[in-house]
Amino acid sequence: MQKKLIALAVAGLVSAPVFAQSNVTVYGIADAYLGYGKADDNKFSGVNSGGMSGSRLGFKGSEDLGNGLKAVFTLEYGLNIDQNDGIGTATAGGPRARQQFVGLQGGFGFIGLGRQYSPGYFVYNYDAAEAASPLSPQSILSLAAGSNITPNSPARVSNAINYKSPDFGGLKVNAIYGFNEANQTGNRQKNDLFAVGADYANGPIAAGLTYSQINDAASDDNKREWMLGAAYDFGMFKLAGSYQRVENATAAEDTDNVWQIGGIVPVGAAGRVHVAYGKLDADADDSDVNAWTVMYTHALSKRTTAYAGYGQIGNDDNRAVSALANGSLGDNSRSVLVGMRHTF
Repeated sequence: MQKKLIALAVAGLVSAPVFAQSNVTVYGIADAYLGYGKADDNKFSGVNSGGMSGSRLGFKGSEDLGNGLKAVFTLEYGLNIDQNDGIGTATAGGPRARQQFVGLQGGFGFIGLGRQYSPGYFVYNYDAAEAASPLSPQSILSLAAGSNITPNSPARVSNAINYKSPDFGGLKVNAIYGFNEANQTGNRQKNDLFAVGADYANGPIAAGLTYSQINDAASDDNKREWMLGAAYDFGMFKLAGSYQRVENATAAEDTDNVWQIGGIVPVGAAGRVHVAYGKLDADADDSDVNAWTVMYTHALSKRTTAYAGYGQIGNDDNRAVSALANGSLGDNSRSVLVGMRHTF
């Protein structure tokens, strides 16, 4: 008996530091859908990953350093769960990182180093289609405009330092600076990215303003853009919309404007209907794009959602924006999908 007690005591002493330091959460999203698309004579049908949200696997944790200060980290990687490509492939042959950073969190807010989300990523707070990438007009049109204010990969910034403020009565400030990290003989800041955003949420009201800039590598015509978004929940339905302006996205002195508006209507205790319409007003001739969608989402549980949707994209003669089926210049695109998302 005494030997057993000694063994248990030793085991407890050995394992105690491990448990004290272990504060890691594994999380992720598994999202897949069956989709059909048509653009002129081109058709697509199949199973894709990420209808409502990009599938991902992540690890996050923190360590209490005392006096209200914590060390925190996040490692999050994209998944294509419809294929056998693991965690995706990056240009350098490594994991396809959505975000990966280490930082400090305390009364001052948060400051982190690594690949992180730009303030422009959170434009989905003002999107009635909730950034469903194959259907959301904001997601589709902001990408077409070459915007960094988008709930997509251009809003993930590598080599970045990021600061997030505490909550000031519903107001939060988020700023990021991403280094190009290239040896240069002239201006070292070429291709660096800076963005700052302020978001306010209190009760039924939400509003946000974001500014983003990339220093041009070849001239002084920096890419500048800003976004104003707002949402109001009336109870019977939620109204959401945004307007953004992109300067020098594709050529010097070009200015593109993207706007979208939509609503979310609750249906029963678990269902919601999403309707959204948006337009890209391009500076270039015959290059405008419009998009609209209608979706239905149904919460099967707190973590599992079934969804179905239809989306349509209209192109001017010099545009070929599409969702599932790839078309040619001037072709309209139609997409329909049904899928399921599970979060853990």
